[in-house]
Amino acid sequence: MSKETSIIVLGVWVVIVPYLGVPASWRTVLLVLSGAAIATLGFLLRGEAMTSGPLPRKTRGGRVSSSFVEHIPPVAEESPESAKEGINSLN
Repeated sequence: MSKETSIIVLGVWVVIVPYLGVPASWRTVLLVLSGAAIATLGFLLRGEAMTSGPLPRKTRGGRVSSSFVEHIPPVAEESPESAKEGINSLN
């Protein structure tokens, strides 16, 4: 069973346990153990997501973009006239 499926099953289990009619002490133990299992699986999934992460994409200019960049301005192509006049993207 995958970690994602385990979290779903444990979540349903936590919803059902209070209605099963088990004694209060058992119910407390079951819910604490279920919560600990959900937290452990959550940390494992987060660790996997942090290590695998998304692969970098190449932009139009051939540069590698970061997934945290909101906007990369397009690479301006200089015309011969703008090169002669000293106009560039920084002016």
